[in-house]
Amino acid sequence: MSRHISPLLISVVVIVVVGIFAALLSSVIWPGQVAHLAPIFCEAPTSSAMVVSDTFSDGDGTSTNFTLYCVGPRGQTVDAGWLLPFLVLWGVYSLVLAIVVGVVGVNRRRRPND
Repeated sequence: MSRHISPLLISVVVIVVVGIFAALLSSVIWPGQVAHLAPIFCEAPTSSAMVVSDTFSDGDGTSTNFTLYCVGPRGQTVDAGWLLPFLVLWGVYSLVLAIVVGVVGVNRRRRPND
């Protein structure tokens, strides 16, 4: 029985780890992708999203923080943070990876051995 659980467990761990790296790398390259999650995190009247980067320097170097703000028509803002939008993004990337791995696995099992 452990032989059947082991490949599944390995697949889940790989999907989770690759998903977090994909979300992290894509967030560094294009942090604005989190703004597409506005329907999840922004409620009326602040239904538009904007990603703001704050860069500051200290004795250890330069750091950049990203924050998702929900913006209303009159300029009012609500700080939606970055952690929860990033976790949702991680979940989306992991789900896409799981679907790809599942489709590849099913196609590999259907193919007759030559």
